[in-house]
Amino acid sequence: MKKLFIVIRREYLLRIRRVSFWVPTLLVPLLLAILYALPVIASSHRGEADKVLVVDQTGLFEGRLVSNSTVHFKTMPSLDEAERQYNDEHADAILLIPLRQTTIPHDAFLYYRKNTPSLATQGVVGNQLQTLLRNAILEDVYHLEPSVYHSVESTQITLHTQDSTTGRESFAQVKTVVAIVLGVLMLLALLVFGVQVMRAVQEERANRTVEVLATCVRPLTLLVGKVAAVAFAAITQLLLWTLLTALLIRGIQSFYPQLFADATAQQTVQTIASKGSEATMQYNTTVHLVDETVRGITAIRLPLVAGIFLLYFLLGYLFYGALLAALAARLDSDAETLQWTLLILSPLLMVLILIPVLLNSPTGGFATFITLFPFTAPVAAIVRIPFGLGVSQLLISVVLLMAAFIAAAFLASRSYKKHLLD
Repeated sequence: MKKLFIVIRREYLLRIRRVSFWVPTLLVPLLLAILYALPVIASSHRGEADKVLVVDQTGLFEGRLVSNSTVHFKTMPSLDEAERQYNDEHADAILLIPLRQTTIPHDAFLYYRKNTPSLATQGVVGNQLQTLLRNAILEDVYHLEPSVYHSVESTQITLHTQDSTTGRESFAQVKTVVAIVLGVLMLLALLVFGVQVMRAVQEERANRTVEVLATCVRPLTLLVGKVAAVAFAAITQLLLWTLLTALLIRGIQSFYPQLFADATAQQTVQTIASKGSEATMQYNTTVHLVDETVRGITAIRLPLVAGIFLLYFLLGYLFYGALLAALAARLDSDAETLQWTLLILSPLLMVLILIPVLLNSPTGGFATFITLFPFTAPVAAIVRIPFGLGVSQLLISVVLLMAAFIAAAFLASRSYKKHLLD
């Protein structure tokens, strides 16, 4: 046991002292913090609103287009006048709504000279024209108040799937997204850190360090120490990523407190339509979706999911790390290493492909089998966790995965001894 700890310490220090360990460790949290803050900061610097000269030959939209932070509308009496004042008004575009023989206009033209109007500007113009035209048809043709149409159009019914015993909702859609994300993260983590084990074996094979170590340490001890050391390095890196990302995000939020407070308020505050009825209270579907997502994520018990994710990552890494180490002892070229790595990890890839089948019946026989099967257990179990995984299946899966790691470690040690030491 003492020799095992010596090997683990040596391999662990060897990895965390490398520049290749610290550069990603410092850059990844910075990148994550930037990805978090960039959309909010960029949205606060929108610049000046585009100025659009409006020429409405139909008279249906005159004085009804509403300016906002994106577009500023100014009505012009004619197209000729708009073209003459285009430069004097420092306009960005001319909106022409031509008069047709039909009562209802079917076309509108947004003319520009130098720079194409932004997609946001085009969206605001198109949406306002569509809304005003619809309201005009409702009022003039059908004599119907637009507010009545809005209440009917926005009415929706939400189906709540609840446990009859506990009363908890299932939030199936939210849990499906979380399950897919967790499955992909598990695969990427096993791939990245499994390849590190292969690289370590190949390096020792190239510089013949393993022959010196083998004079005082058994092959099994050497292999287990190497796999465990990379696991500790992986955990160290994951914890540093989490800590540094949280600190950077907190720092950015403290530097722009009002900006992020406004962004949070926009996501959580529900807007209720002016006519107070049960139907109009459901009008803001975007906020309803955000609220449903937050409630769904809260119902998942994230600390429990994080703990089980870490457990399966360690067991899956130890199992696949031992297999990849045995494989690296046999292979010579990087091309062969990549091909065999994909082949070894193919069961995990198959689970990702079969996620729709798995989520359609998360408690069925197929889901149970791939959860207990060691080659697919790390991804299958973590995909099923948000939907509930029985304690007995969890324990059996963990025991089988540990047994598979022990078997893979003995197999890898024999490969180690045969191909690296003989």
